[in-house]
Amino acid sequence: MTPRQAAEALLREIKHRQADYNAHDMLEERRKLIALWRAAHPECASEDPSRPHHTLDLVEKGNQPDNDKEPEIWENDVYQVTVRRWTDDRVFGTRGGVIQIGINSQDGTARHDWRGFQGIKNQIAGPECEGFELYPAESRLLDPSNYYTLWCFPALRRIKVGINEGRRVFDADEALAPQRGFGPEE
Repeated sequence: MTPRQAAEALLREIKHRQADYNAHDMLEERRKLIALWRAAHPECASEDPSRPHHTLDLVEKGNQPDNDKEPEIWENDVYQVTVRRWTDDRVFGTRGGVIQIGINSQDGTARHDWRGFQGIKNQIAGPECEGFELYPAESRLLDPSNYYTLWCFPALRRIKVGINEGRRVFDADEALAPQRGFGPEE
């Protein structure tokens, strides 16, 4: 296929997709998608959206920093959180160290609520500290359980990935796809 033929094929595909969008009421399609999501995930759909982030309580202080054998343990009614702190930031070379936040649900399920994790990151590392979740190369994969790790760098104000156009957050009735609502403090 020549570059011209590839460009023409791409243009045909774009026109085909635009016609599909024009053939459907997008608000009605969104309503159907949310109804299907609620039926498939009743436990999530029934959560009280007005309930705020579940504040964590420090259960074990640990021996920090720089001793990953005795981490901090935090808990709430939904998650258990293991926190390890290092003074040396070998990733970005900052002077603020690294905070590793390990999260697992109390009931052992594969619960992965982004807003819940954001609240945990805010409480442990601070609301203006950025963190990330790494999806590693298969050759160094660790996956022994439903355990998620956030890597936070307190001295680094912005990790140079992501979108820089500012804050854009939607509540459940505004979101483009099924979304949990906000609690009063979120």
